[in-house]
Amino acid sequence: MPDERDDPGLPLNANAGAYTSRQSRDGVPLSYVAEKLKCAIEDLHRHAWRCYEARNELRRCMYYLLVAHLALHNMLATANDLSLVDRLLDGSSENLDRWLRLVEREGDVQGIADLES
Repeated sequence: MPDERDDPGLPLNANAGAYTSRQSRDGVPLSYVAEKLKCAIEDLHRHAWRCYEARNELRRCMYYLLVAHLALHNMLATANDLSLVDRLLDGSSENLDRWLRLVEREGDVQGIADLES
């Protein structure tokens, strides 16, 4: 049984240990960059539905867009779901919109909060 002091049972490592470092930066807000990636994901999804025969060629592009979007929201571990690209690319625009809203709501473009403060 985990020690409650050391293991609160919260999913604190949403990036699964990948590419995490503390940074201080000035520049374009990361929420702006995430919004542009969201638009690119939505546009690629629309294109995949208009040009069904090109859908297989677009899967790799969708994968990289999703990884970048999830990384900006500190949810990179979600990209380990091997069915994610197919589910989102083949799913409805409503399904994609729900998923994108979930990432926005549950993610954190500012970084994971320090629990000790």
